[in-house]
Amino acid sequence: MNKKIIIFDDDPEVLTALESALDFADWDLITFSSGRNAMQKIQQESPDLILMDIQLDGFDGREICRSVKENTVLQHIPVILISGMENAEIPGHQDFGPNDFLPKPFNIGDLIDKVYFQLAY
Repeated sequence: MNKKIIIFDDDPEVLTALESALDFADWDLITFSSGRNAMQKIQQESPDLILMDIQLDGFDGREICRSVKENTVLQHIPVILISGMENAEIPGHQDFGPNDFLPKPFNIGDLIDKVYFQLAY
């Protein structure tokens, strides 16, 4: 059975880049360009991994991540947060519990390594 990855990013170019970079593997990719109803979408899709931008058209990816990690049904799903914000990955911002962080602009090799690592569990 293919692994399912949900991607949340409000930048269409980043969504396309993420899809293109991850399309080579046998993963089912589901993309959303908004953080609206993110928890509902995550619950409906039951993904194996979540890739999510921190800044999502008025929604905070860190808060969505926190909600995932506090939900006993969903907390096992690894979350990789993505951001172009300066200092987004410093420890003070890590209390929301992502499994990993990917800074923008991202290196395709780093993205693939992080995804494979999180899906290996």
